[in-house]
Amino acid sequence: MGSWCAENLRDVKAWKDEGLETTTISNESAKLYDAVLRQLVSWIDCDQLGGLVKTMEQLQSSEPESIIARCLILGIESLGSNVSVFKDNIFKENIEKLLVDAEKYGNERERKHSEAVKLFAFGDMNKACQKWEEILEKHPNDLMAIKFAHDGYFFQGDPKGKLDSINRVINKWDPSKPCYGHLFGMQAFGFEENKDYENGKKSGYKGLEYNKQDAWSTHALAHCHEMLGEYNEGIKFMESTVSDWEPCWMIACHNFWHNALFYVEKADYETALSIYDDEIGKRSRSGAMLDVVDAASMLQRLQMEGVDVGKERWEGLVDVLEPHIDNHTLAFNDAHMAMVYSNCNDSKSKALRDGIDRFASDSQQGKIIKVLGNIICEAIDSYNGDRFNECFDKLFPIRHEIYKIGGSNAQRDVFNQIIIRSGLKSTSPQHNQLAKVAIEERKKLKVHSPLLDRICSQFI
Repeated sequence: MGSWCAENLRDVKAWKDEGLETTTISNESAKLYDAVLRQLVSWIDCDQLGGLVKTMEQLQSSEPESIIARCLILGIESLGSNVSVFKDNIFKENIEKLLVDAEKYGNERERKHSEAVKLFAFGDMNKACQKWEEILEKHPNDLMAIKFAHDGYFFQGDPKGKLDSINRVINKWDPSKPCYGHLFGMQAFGFEENKDYENGKKSGYKGLEYNKQDAWSTHALAHCHEMLGEYNEGIKFMESTVSDWEPCWMIACHNFWHNALFYVEKADYETALSIYDDEIGKRSRSGAMLDVVDAASMLQRLQMEGVDVGKERWEGLVDVLEPHIDNHTLAFNDAHMAMVYSNCNDSKSKALRDGIDRFASDSQQGKIIKVLGNIICEAIDSYNGDRFNECFDKLFPIRHEIYKIGGSNAQRDVFNQIIIRSGLKSTSPQHNQLAKVAIEERKKLKVHSPLLDRICSQFI
């Protein structure tokens, strides 16, 4: 990473001068907070600072009672979806203590951040985003609120919220401030998810003008190429810039996934599988849920294309998922776990669904997991068990609700493919006809898709 990350880190006074006063008393803690935030938003370790994980550890120990520091650390853990307050009592206690302490001695902005982190951790993501928006109304330069709201809308499958949020603040920023250029990657992704690919590309390339290692801008541009069916252009773009975005380890696996998607689209399965083996599969060993869902999704897509991905690749994901099976933070995560377990004939497939049945939360996400999540997991199990009639009966009626589980249009396309394939493979003539409805809907989402052409040529 460039030296900018470790330079001119803001102390207590500097934060106050920017209108972002905190109750933190240690200049060291204030600077470490800045250092963590910069690395988080840029998706890359700063070697001069020792990397994100080390910087977070230093931040935690520098002033253990700092409200704003704990908001950032616990917020990162919550939005990473690797830990759950419903399973990890220590994490739950830390969240609750943060809220109590913020009421005791935090300022108004810190209290709202604390409330937002708790709301998100307990599954009320929409309410959490509302809190972050309240902060941004008064403090449009609060990068933590911008980043967390951006991710919060993503996890809800809310593209309009995502775009509106960044558009409200981006013109209020001083371009000389750290991480200003990274706002354009967020804006680009917002445009893309709202199907405004022209502006998505403009913002994405603008982000790269500020920093060629802006992996989130790269990611947004990959999405634009994907949804426009520009797979050859996408491959050229991703592979010509790989030396820029590969060091961004927090998002590199996902960007490799995007590159592999281009090869799946053009039926170059050998290269796609090679990318899986060389990059996606290995990186999924990190245990980060973003990486694991990428791995599961890629294997599912290749397998549906008729590629023998081998049971070993599926089984390689089982141990990685073990710590997360009862987390139930996102229905999106549970659905990808179902892909893994149903392809391993593993008893954990039933354990996952039983866990969802037992899951007791009346939060926004809790309701989505109990209703939509459960149906989707059952449908995936049906599809991978060759029970196509059953799969279609479950998924087709809820197809316009699936966005609520979160993720992007490109990520959720795996469910479109499952719906179409199960409908065409079903023994029911009615299903065969309704599958054509799903085909037409996908054509509107992706106007140029050789993959869909191949599916149709097999059955229609």
